[in-house]
Amino acid sequence: MTSLLKNGWALAAMVALCWALVASSAFGYYYYQFTDLVARIGGTPVSVNLSVDYANGTRRWFNGTIGATLYDAMVRAGWNVEASSFGVMGLYVTSINGLGESTENSRYWSWWTWTDYGWSHGGAACDKYVLGASESIIWYYSYTNTTTWIMDQPP
Repeated sequence: MTSLLKNGWALAAMVALCWALVASSAFGYYYYQFTDLVARIGGTPVSVNLSVDYANGTRRWFNGTIGATLYDAMVRAGWNVEASSFGVMGLYVTSINGLGESTENSRYWSWWTWTDYGWSHGGAACDKYVLGASESIIWYYSYTNTTTWIMDQPP
């Protein structure tokens, strides 16, 4: 084994083999992620039911909104969206249609999707979430308990 390591060509071959294994694994992972994304969006934007609830009794629905991602659908619905970018983590929405978050009143924008069990909090940044056909999503100006960080669900 020591004579094998002393040979520069054998060492270079082992490094190349390790690099090939790592590169092939990374390619396989990203190829799977890409094909899953294409399958989820069907290669084209989908129609969703999009809503905004200002937590003051005003809720507006934008049914049949077209988009590939949640952010895309919001922009296509004509919303004025202000957001901060956190790089690969995505966008953090700070204001919708002129109503900005309020740290004094513990009110923040959060999005929720309708399930068989009611509203379920969205688990991704709006520009990272890929929409499913006929999905119902609401943006809610939620009160957030600053001790537990639990947000109120939409009514």
